[in-house]
This record gives sequence, structure tokens and C-alpha cells, in this order.
Amino acid sequence: MKIYTKGGDGGETTLLGGARVPKDDVRVAAYGTVDELNAVIGTALALDPEGATLGESRAELGAVQEDLFTIGARLAASNPDRLLRKGTIPALSADRIQALEAWIDALDAELPVLDAFVMPGGSTLAAQLHVARTVCRRAERGVTALLEEQPDLADIVVPYINRLSDLLFTLARAANRRAGREDTLWLPQRQRDDGV
Repeated sequence: MKIYTKGGDGGETTLLGGARVPKDDVRVAAYGTVDELNAVIGTALALDPEGATLGESRAELGAVQEDLFTIGARLAASNPDRLLRKGTIPALSADRIQALEAWIDALDAELPVLDAFVMPGGSTLAAQLHVARTVCRRAERGVTALLEEQPDLADIVVPYINRLSDLLFTLARAANRRAGREDTLWLPQRQRDDGV
């Protein structure tokens, strides 16, 4: 099978199930952003190939990448309910949301209490995780735009993506701490001038 099919040369693409839609369709934008998020997380993993900073989180991020493929397949399906029933695409389990929450809680236990906004940056890995967080928020907005058409996305998919952005933020903070870097806190100009 060739990599190029020329099927999209006219500005349309084929969803799972065979329906043709324009490439700027809201569904295509949503699963495209989920794909981008997956690639950005892959870049973060590449920055820590031995897991020196991420530790066990490295394998867990691999599981997140699997989840994102599952979400992407659901978003790319023209009739997701039918494909889920047939087993053509997998379902995302609500247990995955609970797993993210437990992971956040475990990471948060090793971090100082946060009382200000954090500026993205620090170590290269932490900065990349902040990029992943912002792409995750964009993916969330894209999926939310589909809720009128597919309200069931609010059951698991939207909460999962929402929790994932929280995880990526917490993981970025943990990456900085493990690298011996302090988070840079955002202090409004007046607070800086007052020495606060």
C-alpha cells in the first residue's frame, strides 16, 4: 500500500466508515489536534529516553498515547456508536480518568504547594510538557465543539482530556523539581515592584 493515495487532493478526507468530509470539518480539526497532542507527548518522551526524570511516568505516558489513539479513532468515525458495537474501534474506559487522577495526586504529593501561576519553562523536558498541556487544552476545545452533534463525548472523552491537561501541568512541575529547577512563578508587575 502506498503512503499517498491522492484522495485528499481536492480538500476532502475519508472518515472511518467511509463518509467524505472537508478537511476543515470540525471533526477533522478535533482528531487532528488529538494527533498533534500525541506527537508532542512523543517529543517529551524523546527528551528523556532513559526515564531519568520521568521515571515510572514514562511508561504511563506511553499508555496515554494509546488512549489518545483510541480517542482519535472515535473522533474519526462517521458512526462511532456502530463501530464501537462492532468492536472496530476500542472504547475508552472511565477507569482511565481515575488513573490520571491518582497519577496527579501522586505527583502533587512531591511538589510544594502552589499559590501563584506558573510560567511555562524551566528544564527542556518541563517546557515540552507545558507545550503538550497547551495543545491538550486546544484539543479539549476542539472536542467540545462536537458536543452538540455527539453529546456522549461528555461522558468520558472530554473529562479525560480535561484531566490530562491537569496531569501534563503537574508533570511539568515535577520534571522541573526532579531536574533541580524551581518553577518560575508569575507575579504581576505591582507585586514585583512591592517586593512581594
